[in-house]
Formats: sequence, structure tokens, C-alpha cells
Amino acid sequence: MAALIAACGQAPAQTSPTAAPAAMADTAAPAAPASGDCMGIAVEPGATLRFQAAGNPTEQQLYIDGAKRFEEACPGVKLTFEPLNDYQTQMKAAFSAGTAPDVFLLDGELMGAFAPNGLLLPLDAAMAAAGVKADDYFGPTLTLYQQDGKTYGLPKDFNPLVVFVNTDIASAAGVDPAAIKTWDDWSAAAAKMTQGDGPGKQYGLCLNSDILRSGALVFQTGNQFIDGGKAVFNDPNGDKAIEFWKSFKDAGTGALYGDLGKGWCGEAFAGKVTAMAVEGGWIVPFLADPANGATDLNYTAIPLPIPAGGTQASWLFTNAIAANAASTYPQAAAAAVLFLTGEANQKALIPSGLAQPTWKSLASDPYYSDNPVAKTLVEAGSYGKLADAVLGGPVKKGDVIAKLNEAQERIFLGTQTVPEAMNQAATEVDAILSR
Repeated sequence: MAALIAACGQAPAQTSPTAAPAAMADTAAPAAPASGDCMGIAVEPGATLRFQAAGNPTEQQLYIDGAKRFEEACPGVKLTFEPLNDYQTQMKAAFSAGTAPDVFLLDGELMGAFAPNGLLLPLDAAMAAAGVKADDYFGPTLTLYQQDGKTYGLPKDFNPLVVFVNTDIASAAGVDPAAIKTWDDWSAAAAKMTQGDGPGKQYGLCLNSDILRSGALVFQTGNQFIDGGKAVFNDPNGDKAIEFWKSFKDAGTGALYGDLGKGWCGEAFAGKVTAMAVEGGWIVPFLADPANGATDLNYTAIPLPIPAGGTQASWLFTNAIAANAASTYPQAAAAAVLFLTGEANQKALIPSGLAQPTWKSLASDPYYSDNPVAKTLVEAGSYGKLADAVLGGPVKKGDVIAKLNEAQERIFLGTQTVPEAMNQAATEVDAILSR
């Protein structure tokens, strides 16, 4: 999943990126003395740009194809893609050494590290020149990359959490996936689709003790996790959501993927060990790969069921494309960011199935009429929440998630009750937030 966001190239070292040039403070780029037009942006003539990102071979090819489309749209500008393996480590090292690329993948953690230090190129002036508005994107996917009224990255795609259902198992059990709307419906469906006993038992639902699964249910109850700089996920609503998630294990209708001898829930679902799994669009190419033995698996996807009186919610996972404030060609770099994350390029990527477009207009693309699983995924863009934005911010998010996951482990091991574990986590998270 993290790779959705993957050999190095040679290029002249850039000027030191430790601080943004003064001209970058309130504009996307200084005016070039002579330039060509690219989507309304006056780009520097003869600009040559380096573009770095992580990803598997399939994802790398999508980046290469996008770079070619950009060069066709903006003649005279060269954009060369360079894959990275250890993405965050290599990117931080490149900025420290003054060899960072002009254009690159930006996640929440790097946003928190780079933006406050003036390392990212503000994109707002370039957006205005190209006629791109913040409202063109699903809001949650963009706000993560905005700081102090400026936009430093544009979201390239996203994935939410939904419930994948094996339709053959559902049909045999008399379950209509489309009728699974509430938590009660979900529990009943899992019970009906649980069959057998012992090592060969088929479970209704694959469970994961990561808060980036169960936490979506916490939001459905109206709990906000953190409010006013303090942990609130241990209120009765938050506890109720975690209790419900654990109830599948207690009832014997769900099992942790590790207890099933699998590396993740996608593997358990592909092996038909479980009838349902809560995952994102990253599972789709996994299931389509013959090597994973799921090519005969028939499935659909539904939104996460909601509790009585609750509201729809899901986690969203996204990454952005950004530009280096110290780029020799800031206008061209900004244009590349806008093109790679723009409507036309995102539309070209839709059939890949790897992730969903962040442009709201593309949710009505004809592709989704013929692909109900993808339609369920893309519609979640309107109601999902980003962990980076709600779990203490990009810098503290990792520590907050670690404490919540430790609480989930204690709950599933039975060493603490849900209230005990969540109260302990709240105390630990408050200490993190106060640092």
C-alpha cells in the first residue's frame, strides 16, 4: 500500500535547499526572462527536470508514462523519472546534500519535515495561472499539503477502506452484499459465511489489529480521536467501535490474519480463508495476479457498514507530488506537478486500478459505471479522513499510531479490556501531543 505513492540517475547538484529563495516566499516561481507556455504557466526554455518516486515496476511505468505525457503537453521541457527504493531515507539525504530532484513524491511525514523549513515550492500562483482550484480535489486529500495559507503539494491519487466480499461464499450462505448496511447486518453476514471448524475453518471476516483499520469505525460513531490537542478516542463511542471490531473474534466469525498463517488480510481473502476483508484498492491488482491464486475469485466491494445512528466514514491514504523550492527551473517544476496531478493525467491512470483519482470530477467517469468495485472506492473520497490530519499531525502521527496499535494488541491478546487499553493509550498519546 505504501508504494502507491519505487538505480538512481545522474544530474548536476542543485543549490542548497536548506531555505527557500526569497522570491519563493509568496509566489510559485520567479518570472523567467524568456519562456514557453505550459498550461498557462510561463516555463523556462530548455528546462530539464528530475522526477523521483517509489513504486513497484508497474507503478514506475505509470510514472514514466506520465512524464512522457507531460513532455508532449509542454514541448521544450524534459522530465526524467528516477525510481527510488528506500524512499524517505533517500529523499531526506538528497535534500541534506543539495542533490534533491526538481519534482518528487511527497507524503505526510515529508510534508511535516520539509514545509516548515522552506524546502517546498509554493504552488498557488502556478495553480491560478493554470486555472486549477483547490476545490477541484477531494478536500481531505489536499488539506494535508497546505500550510499557512499556501499549497506545497497536490494529491496524485488516494485509496480508502471498504469491505471486500467473496460473492460466491455470500451467495452460498444466502447473503446479499448490497444489503449489508449496518453493524448488525455485518455481524449477521459474517456469522452466515463462517463455516467449518479447526484448521480448515472459513471465517466470515479477516481482522487486523491496526488502528488504521478499526479506527474507521471509531469515526463512524462521531468520535474524532483527538480534540483540542487531547486524546478523546477513549470515550464511550470510541470504546464501542473497538468492542464491535473485536466482537467478530469473540464470536468466532472473524480471525486475525496472523492467526490464519497469512501475511495480511488480502492473502487470507485471496485464499478464500475469509469471506470478507477490510482493505483498499491495493488489493485489486493483488487479486488479479495469477501468482496469488485468486484469479477465479469473484468478489464485490461495499462501503463500511455503519452503527445505528452513526455516519459513514473511512480512512483515506494519499500521497502528493511536490516541487523543490531550490529547483533551477521552478516554473517548469510547478507545471510538472500540476500536470502529473491534473485531471487529464489522473484520468489516464484510472484503468490501472491501483488507486482512485483525487479530482472530484473524475468520480463520474464512465469507467466507474462498468466497474462497481472501483465506484465504491472512489465514492469514499467524499467522506474519508486522513490519519496525518487527525492523529496529531504528520510529525507526531507515527508515535500516536504506535501507541494505539499497542493498545489494539493488548485488546486482542486479552491482557486488557477495551476501556483499560484505550485509557492507557490516551494517557500515552496526550504525552506525545504535549511534546
